[in-house]
Amino acid sequence: MAKKNKNQMVAGESLISNAPLKDAELSVENTSRNKNNKISKGKNTDKKPNFFVRMRKVFKEMFSELKKVSWPTAKKTFSMLGIVLVVVFFFLVIISAFDYGIMQLIRLLMDHSIVG
Repeated sequence: MAKKNKNQMVAGESLISNAPLKDAELSVENTSRNKNNKISKGKNTDKKPNFFVRMRKVFKEMFSELKKVSWPTAKKTFSMLGIVLVVVFFFLVIISAFDYGIMQLIRLLMDHSIVG
């Protein structure tokens, strides 16, 4: 069996580090002080652009994403349409046959219960 080196990890072993976080501001005083500094500078960074600017940006991004789409050719589209129609027709026949069979079974049970 091979020896486990001190720096090697074994499968399933979690990585644990006691190293301090650099530049971490974890106290409430530091975070509130930073918020006050941002407000005191006089810049309002929380203001959203108006509705029309945002909608323009949404549509611009949408059209740029649509340009990246690889659209199928007409031949490929019609072949996939044919496959879909065949599968739908197949399941239509199967479900209709089950429906007809169950309907006939219920009719048979109803006729025997009335007579008997």
